[in-house]
Amino acid sequence: MARLRKWTRVADGGGRGDGTAVDFKIFFSDKGIGDFNQIVEYFAAESPELAEMVGASLLAHVRCLAGMPIIGTPMAKRANVYKLYHSPYAIFYRLNRSAGTVEILHMYQGVRRKSVLLAPQAS
Repeated sequence: MARLRKWTRVADGGGRGDGTAVDFKIFFSDKGIGDFNQIVEYFAAESPELAEMVGASLLAHVRCLAGMPIIGTPMAKRANVYKLYHSPYAIFYRLNRSAGTVEILHMYQGVRRKSVLLAPQAS
């Protein structure tokens, strides 16, 4: 059985991939990385291969933000916060143009009002 790896807080960027100034640095908040890991772990219970594919697909979509940080929809009541869909998931992120960063704040399954994947865990 393949071992599921935990993802770290910093994505390796993306964009043009040549390290030029147009690439924004991407990092995850504690909530964002927790959400990501919950999504991947949910699929890992059924199939580690599927979990790896879902995780890789989500990360590839997040990496697009390095070169195109305003691709998401701006949130009306939250300054510099955007929502990006990667069906069926919604990815919320904060753009800091002056710092050149994109912070992944939250991920959830967008087709549900309240995702089972993000239910509070027992301590």
